[in-house]
Amino acid sequence: MIRGLYTAASGMMVESTRQETITNNLANSETTGFKRDLALQRSHGEQPVVRLGDRQPFGVRPVIGSLGVGSLIDGIHTSHEQGSLQETGRDLDVAMAGDGYFVVETEQGLRYTRNGAFSIDADRMLVNDQGHRVMGTTGPLQLPAGEVQIDQAGNVFVNDAMQGQLARVSFADNSELQKVGDSLFTAAEGAEQQPVTGMVKQGFLEGSNVQAVQEMVQMLAAMRAYETNQRVVQAQDDMLRKATNEIAALR
Repeated sequence: MIRGLYTAASGMMVESTRQETITNNLANSETTGFKRDLALQRSHGEQPVVRLGDRQPFGVRPVIGSLGVGSLIDGIHTSHEQGSLQETGRDLDVAMAGDGYFVVETEQGLRYTRNGAFSIDADRMLVNDQGHRVMGTTGPLQLPAGEVQIDQAGNVFVNDAMQGQLARVSFADNSELQKVGDSLFTAAEGAEQQPVTGMVKQGFLEGSNVQAVQEMVQMLAAMRAYETNQRVVQAQDDMLRKATNEIAALR
């Protein structure tokens, strides 16, 4: 019975984490450049089941199967699938069609993002919606007044005069990127970069890659699984109480 309690309790913990992850996805379903998370789970391990009263030579009992002892969260995986591109018509809105990330400069260092909602601050610096400077290939981009045009390679023109090129990076393994909030990522030290094949689209923004209906279905499944494990815990608790209070009293 104790094993049953542990197994069901571990299941409740897993489903609770799944619900938290899904809730965060749903809350950011309209956040530009947001990437959905998935809570991965794995078995906590298995124990062999042996047949009692059937000792083999040297006291060995034959194994007749195995029994799971619960599950646990194996990690949170971020899906880097592209979200839908939404046309805005703003000259300073850009999206990546394909792989690649824009680069911004924060107080903690360089960060990577798919959120291309840019603007120009009081110093004529190109910044993102948190005020972080957008990096070009030679440093932060400062733009004079005028009509801004950005081509598919990220080259930035003002009144047809080239001002620089948006810095863009792509990673061989996106699992080496870690979320730091505000649709920003940091890369693991030594993360391998590769040539960027994605194209820049001016006047567009990339929406979240969260599918709200799919997330709601998964939320309902997680809630049902949590409730099932909760009922198992209650049943195990009732049996333990009965064993303690009634069976022991017969002695």
